[in-house]
Amino acid sequence: KVVAVVQGGVTETTALLQERFDHIFFTGSPAIGKVIMTAAAKHLTPVTLELGGKCPVFVADDADVEQAAKDMAIKKWMNCGQTCIAPDYALMSTTMKPKFVEALKKAIEEIYSTDVKSSPMYSRLINQRHFDRVKSVLDRSTASVLI
Repeated sequence: KVVAVVQGGVTETTALLQERFDHIFFTGSPAIGKVIMTAAAKHLTPVTLELGGKCPVFVADDADVEQAAKDMAIKKWMNCGQTCIAPDYALMSTTMKPKFVEALKKAIEEIYSTDVKSSPMYSRLINQRHFDRVKSVLDRSTASVLI
């Protein structure tokens, strides 16, 4: 397997951390991230910690690309992305990327229309102060944009 996703609580996580992995990718709290990092260090296992609410989306080459794009569009922009399950980025092969980008554009248009400002499906920031705060973060950003 290339990627294995395991869900569980303390018992499952504790058992998993006794095993050897090529790489551990963990999304969760800083406190549990420290536990993961400590356990990984025993085997010198590389770790990617997504702490503080980052949510990656994995899109496999055999995924239903239309459904994956629709699900991501809904979950990313539900409540303007202010949910703990809002995806922050998508990981996929270079083969899947162009298909996914096109499917995501289509899903966004279907869900929110071509005029997002008037779409009843898209949430708004609660007031001008919050709008200005988010805008200033975007203005300072150097990150590249998917679409």
